Amino acid sequence: MSDLRPSVRATYDSEQTGPRYWVTSTIDGQAVAFRVRIADPFVRHTVRVGLRDLLRGLLRGRLTVEVTVGGDTEVMRDVLELDEQALIHGRTRRAAFQQSIHQKLRNMA
Repeated sequence: MSDLRPSVRATYDSEQTGPRYWVTSTIDGQAVAFRVRIADPFVRHTVRVGLRDLLRGLLRGRLTVEVTVGGDTEVMRDVLELDEQALIHGRTRRAAFQQSIHQKLRNMA
């Protein structure tokens, strides 16, 4: 079992907070599902286009189906911080980066 990688430190417990991600689906700008709560952002989402929308799209020559997956601000920031290069406002990594830049500028003066 030497293939085990260490887990990333958890920042919340979904059992306590409930689902913190959501999915919104629109057809030609009209919401067909708005911020439906989901357990994680890695989803396969199906949008069924009704006959009326399909006919309207054929007459216009286009039909736009949009699916947006999001979450509350804090959980999105947590996901972005899985990348070591992410510098999120109000987080310790960004503060440390800014402090190092200020220190380098002081050293140059």
